[in-house]
Amino acid sequence: MMKIKPNELAFDIDGVFADTIGAFIREARDRYGIIIRYEDITEYELMKSVKMDENTMIELAKRILYEPLEMGISPIEGSVRVLKKLSQTTRLLFVTARPDREGISKWVLSHLRDVDRDRIWIMATGTHEQKVPLLASQGIRYFVEDRLETCFMLAQASITPIVFEQPWNKKTHPFPSIKGWHELEQMIDWNHGISPAILDNTRI
Repeated sequence: MMKIKPNELAFDIDGVFADTIGAFIREARDRYGIIIRYEDITEYELMKSVKMDENTMIELAKRILYEPLEMGISPIEGSVRVLKKLSQTTRLLFVTARPDREGISKWVLSHLRDVDRDRIWIMATGTHEQKVPLLASQGIRYFVEDRLETCFMLAQASITPIVFEQPWNKKTHPFPSIKGWHELEQMIDWNHGISPAILDNTRI
């Protein structure tokens, strides 16, 4: 099993830390009476898996993007515990393709309220493609991601993607994968301490 140095690891948010699709399914049911099964979402692009009026989809997507905390998105099981443990060793770096940083930052900070804010870095790139150079600039060698297309881009830049298994990434791929945070915890080298240079950087 690979052993990951904590300061070389970073995370996507939606589908990795945040159970965004779970909230989407709940909201579709409670607000619009639309029943969707989690396992039926087999494509990252929701419109390809979900039969829903376009305007309804846009309305739900806007709430997810700009009001994740108010929408009641839950953390994925085990994520908060492992991230808190990791924060004692290194910074926590989250890189999301969301266009808006403010909303998701509020969400992350609310669920990691016991973690020193100087240890939490949140970057919103606006596109999946921009994740790659940003991660490379931060010295990241491993990235936990749920979108397979992004994983292939990361691999081309010599960043090892760790696929967080979801119904929409079940296609064949050559990357290491995890079923949950307990498996990621076993892959981390907990004996490797923080690099002093990390805390010298300007917080994003």
